[in-house]
Amino acid sequence: MKKVIIFFLLILCGGVIVYGNLHWKAMTTDSTSSDSSLKPEEKGQSEKDDSPSPGADNGEDLPGTVNWPEESRSLYKEKLAAGEPFTIVLLGSTEMDSIEEGWNDKVEDALVEEYGDTVSIESLSFETNTLEFVREEKYEEIGELQPGLVVFEPFVFKDNGNVTIEDTLQSIGTIIDEVKESSPGSAFVLTPPQPIYQPANYAAQVTEIQEYAEENDIPFIDHWSNWPDVEDEEIKTYLDDVSSPNEQGHTTWAKGITEFLVEKE
Repeated sequence: MKKVIIFFLLILCGGVIVYGNLHWKAMTTDSTSSDSSLKPEEKGQSEKDDSPSPGADNGEDLPGTVNWPEESRSLYKEKLAAGEPFTIVLLGSTEMDSIEEGWNDKVEDALVEEYGDTVSIESLSFETNTLEFVREEKYEEIGELQPGLVVFEPFVFKDNGNVTIEDTLQSIGTIIDEVKESSPGSAFVLTPPQPIYQPANYAAQVTEIQEYAEENDIPFIDHWSNWPDVEDEEIKTYLDDVSSPNEQGHTTWAKGITEFLVEKE
């Protein structure tokens, strides 16, 4: 009797195992069949939905703009999303136009090469000093362009010997404030005029402007570091007989501006 019970239990266990195996195979087949019933394009779409789109921002910084003021970078991203050009104004003295292709032209070429039609470059040069510029409200011309970024060479070359550094700095502040008021979201970068041989007081004024920029969290492009030392006569080979930059001087000046506006690894 005991052997019969054991035999019966073995048969029952074997049946359970066989049934379970058949049931598992049936479920696996149904799952595979269900997946293969999808059309090829539906499968592809399912995979695409899980991956980021090629044009997605993904929070990454825009290459080349790492030195820009944060306001300008944010506005540039907005303009890109809207399909509108971002305006960059190169503002300075007539030293930028002292030859046919000045530093502003060279910088414009470099920016267009890097950013294409996503940027619009405007160059404005003035034969004036900072006090006259403010008194005549010339800053309105910049505001009307609605710039996202202004690279500003203050008129120190004209100010030298004619305007105190205190008035120069106050005028710079007024220009920045007025342009920002009429063009919200815009930002400034300051850069000095050309260096000259043995500049004395002129060099001190440039240093004051750099310190002003640092105190007010305004980026400062020190292109003087690309030129020969101001006490070295070699610097004369970068200037003409009235201390305006020649071709070599403009190329050196443009290099400093471009390296800041287009960061390369």
